[in-house]
Amino acid sequence: MVAGQELNEELSNQQWLFRQGDLVLGPLTGRQLVEKLYTGELTADTLVAPPGAREFSRIGAVEAFKVHVARAQAKARVDAEQRAERQRVMRKRMILGGVAAAVTLALALGAWQVARWAAVHGPGGEEDEFADISVELPTITLAQARKEEELIAYPTGSRPPDKPAASADARPKPQPAAVSSSKPAAGAPAAAVAARPGKKPGGGSDEPDGLDMGTEFDQDAINKVVKNNQNSLRRCLKEEAERRPGFVARIPIEFVIGNDGRVSKLWVDHPQLKQGPLYDCFFTELKKWPFKPYKGSLASVGLAFTVGKRG
Repeated sequence: MVAGQELNEELSNQQWLFRQGDLVLGPLTGRQLVEKLYTGELTADTLVAPPGAREFSRIGAVEAFKVHVARAQAKARVDAEQRAERQRVMRKRMILGGVAAAVTLALALGAWQVARWAAVHGPGGEEDEFADISVELPTITLAQARKEEELIAYPTGSRPPDKPAASADARPKPQPAAVSSSKPAAGAPAAAVAARPGKKPGGGSDEPDGLDMGTEFDQDAINKVVKNNQNSLRRCLKEEAERRPGFVARIPIEFVIGNDGRVSKLWVDHPQLKQGPLYDCFFTELKKWPFKPYKGSLASVGLAFTVGKRG
């Protein structure tokens, strides 16, 4: 041992007392004192004295122990630095481990969401998203006047080219009895409208005042636009169903296509939904539908959606 090499035989085996507070402990040999210096149990300020001596001295001031005191202090500093480094490494590992765990959890959650969506919607794509929302075939008719409380107009700035601008409270004239009495039932396909009585060959229609306005809208083109864009209205209904958990209803709507090809009026025929977020969403989406401009009498399109499974 280094202590044995640095201390001579006599000093190494010499008995020593040392103080800890008010206690006097020992005796210990010089070799044992040196060992306690290296373990940190004693410091350079520890008081020591041979047995029988009246005065104690700092061990750091005793010539025979000075070298060992210096080495013990250096060893203590190295040990402290190593402990600090180990603590830094452990903290770094804990941080990295926490980040890795968070990333793993996020990936697992994402995979679970994807799997859940796939399980609910399957490979069918967008249609499956609206599995609880069904739509009936559209009906296309000439626009008719409605009751005052049901009329909600959104002017588009367009009017039929062969009619003068109407006043703000003007309403479309009712169609002749032969036309209105043959209006198809809700849900009937648009093709059924073409065969109704009162329609002239070549697309003309008899107005009550004898003025032939002409019916020039293309039913097939309107049907195609409705088919290609109706899912935008299903999204509105899906949002409404989320606002009303357990909501089940049949919701008929009717909208008028202006001569400029833009939807100019909308009615939602449900007592709770005549106005509000669903109505606003419907009208916002309908204004985006790319109908072709046309001349003559205005076209009215009826749709009916069913939300949820009705018993």
